[in-house]
Amino acid sequence: MNEAFRAARILTMNPDCPEILDGGILVREGRILALGAWREVAGDGVPRDLGAVTLVPGLINAHAHLELSHLAGRVPAGLGFAGWADALFAAMRESRVTEAALKRAVDEARASGTCHVADVVGREFDMVRRVLDSQGLDGFLFQEFSGRGREFKPKDLPGAWSPGVHSLYSTDQGLARSIKQWCESLALPFCLHLAEAPGENELFKSGSGEFADFLRARRILPRGFAAPGVSAVGFARELGLLDELTLAVHCVQIDEHDVQILAASGASVCLCPRSNRWIGVGEAPVAALHAAKVPLCLGTDSLASVPDLDLWQELRVVRTLLPASASLSDLLALATRNPARLLGIDADLGSLDVGKRAAWAVLPVDMK
Repeated sequence: MNEAFRAARILTMNPDCPEILDGGILVREGRILALGAWREVAGDGVPRDLGAVTLVPGLINAHAHLELSHLAGRVPAGLGFAGWADALFAAMRESRVTEAALKRAVDEARASGTCHVADVVGREFDMVRRVLDSQGLDGFLFQEFSGRGREFKPKDLPGAWSPGVHSLYSTDQGLARSIKQWCESLALPFCLHLAEAPGENELFKSGSGEFADFLRARRILPRGFAAPGVSAVGFARELGLLDELTLAVHCVQIDEHDVQILAASGASVCLCPRSNRWIGVGEAPVAALHAAKVPLCLGTDSLASVPDLDLWQELRVVRTLLPASASLSDLLALATRNPARLLGIDADLGSLDVGKRAAWAVLPVDMK
């Protein structure tokens, strides 16, 4: 059965036809058959009038940690990175994630317009995949690795996934290289946290500082670590980790030189502005990244560092950090077109086009 959905306005995120007023979307079995003015599609399906709303492509959360959903409200804000990490470790020792907590988090994300999530998973890969499937939310899972190891040995895991590394301060560089090379061989995306914590650049440039002391005291820094003498972003480049299939998450502690490295590499940067504020690590130079044409994506991070998984709240914050010249389309690209391309799902998601999935969200009134 065909259904014809009517909306006052449709923002397609397709530059060839960016906006349709009094628009219609003809859908069959979850796919878009036609898209255009309501008068052109109205007679071809059962009419469904959505009212005076603006439809946009379904949102894509490019960075989450669903397996930390049971820690909602248990890790205080404003502790700084070291204090937050210690509080997180303590909370993780006290309780383990449950399917009920995961289901609540997934349902919350779906209710706010998210149709796909790129989730970083540690031990609970099977549980996260099972809950995503049961709750009807598409997901690409990054199996996260850290610690020592010179060779990556791939696993046979269900669904769309690829390996990633936690960070360059917690992962042996040989293991990081091995994982990235494996991803390259299969043209899969690669993810890492990069330049998030204050002191991260001091660690890589000199091997010293409060952050270095914090890592050594907790035995997080890989054994035999030697400072490469460059910034975190510079080190990632030296290791061959930055290219068009790389998703560098956070990138708060970066300067103009780092921005140019990222731009030249083609890597995407995933912003998590509310998480950065919650933890107290500062803000990414969003305007500079945008000006350098670095592909930007958007993530919520985990419920251990944000109050909810609502991407609209992230978009509201990022809007204040982008230059005034940035358009609504520029803003929406962070949660639609850009992550869809990086994750390799742009044949289905990222824009509203014929043949793609009929997945959309309603633009909040205050963002029009």
